Amino acid sequence: MKLKQVIRDIILEGNLSDFDGPNTPAALKKEKEIGNKTVKPHDAIEDLDLNTLNRNVTIKEYRYGPLNPSDEKGSAQFWEDKAKMWDTTVEAAKQSRCANCGAFNQKPDVIKKIEKAIGEEGDTIAKEANLGFCEFFWFKCAGARTCDAWVSGGPIKK
Repeated sequence: MKLKQVIRDIILEGNLSDFDGPNTPAALKKEKEIGNKTVKPHDAIEDLDLNTLNRNVTIKEYRYGPLNPSDEKGSAQFWEDKAKMWDTTVEAAKQSRCANCGAFNQKPDVIKKIEKAIGEEGDTIAKEANLGFCEFFWFKCAGARTCDAWVSGGPIKK
């Protein structure tokens, strides 16, 4: 079984609504709408609610973040926790980002779909945020962030 499918199966065991605390109403609505239906991974590129649902699950289950990677002070605890989990230094943990993850898809056709889905400023936003598509968790992903499922070898460009 491929690693991508194993990770996806694990995510499907839990629902966003299983988590306490605040959440995005549109993502919770999408979760109800989908129910047990199968969705295609790249549907999340064009469906903002599905994208947000998948991203929020990844935040809850795989600690995707930090919220604002440019805010050193505000993201300090996030990186300290990540370093502790990987038994390394904060500086080393910060080297493992979505931008160099083996599941970070930045193939030209995927980037074009992302840009189109965003709209008029899609090319600027995709470039500035260094967006790609997470092939593990099926959402548009910012290159400066990371999660607990990070693997070396990325990004996917061809």
